[in-house]
Amino acid sequence: MNLFTNKCKLLLWALALLILAGCAPTVSVTTDYDRSANFSQYQTFGFYQERPMEPRDASVNFNESLDMYLRNAIRETLNNQGLRFESTDPDLKVAYDVAVDTEIEVNTNYAFAPGFGYGYSYWYGYRYNYGFTNFPTTYKTINQYKEGTVVVDLINPDTNELVWRGIGEAAVDMSGGIDQERINTIISEILQKYPPTRS
Repeated sequence: MNLFTNKCKLLLWALALLILAGCAPTVSVTTDYDRSANFSQYQTFGFYQERPMEPRDASVNFNESLDMYLRNAIRETLNNQGLRFESTDPDLKVAYDVAVDTEIEVNTNYAFAPGFGYGYSYWYGYRYNYGFTNFPTTYKTINQYKEGTVVVDLINPDTNELVWRGIGEAAVDMSGGIDQERINTIISEILQKYPPTRS
């Protein structure tokens, strides 16, 4: 009888784990990188831009908490991976963006970096104006991704060129329900693929 009870408990526990696994949010991640980059030289990181250059546009895509969550998650994840935060002279600069609804009419006087496209950074007044000369042909501007897709770019500050990109496909629900825990999961899953493994 006791053996039967233990088996039932074990079965219920396994079933509960399966249900939880089915409910757990997953992130579809893809990455790409500059094949000529030497990733072993990068030991420190900082943000491409600490604050918006223009007053923030209080549009429907404005979410101050999201910005804080993203920065917290990026700093924590890269620190855990052995990179040290350095605001003045980092080996890598981090830019990030979230694709938003580009069908919304935009203010044409609100300039943004050429070729980058509309996204979260556009609405917040961030300016990510770096090159991607050595990047593979898979490079896309932010407005070419599905709404809610998180993009994390790592840039070599010496050349101002993109060396690594991680994409979390349609990971953020822009209509709400964004919290630090969810953003931590997304960023962790994206950045765990850095540095790239060369084949």
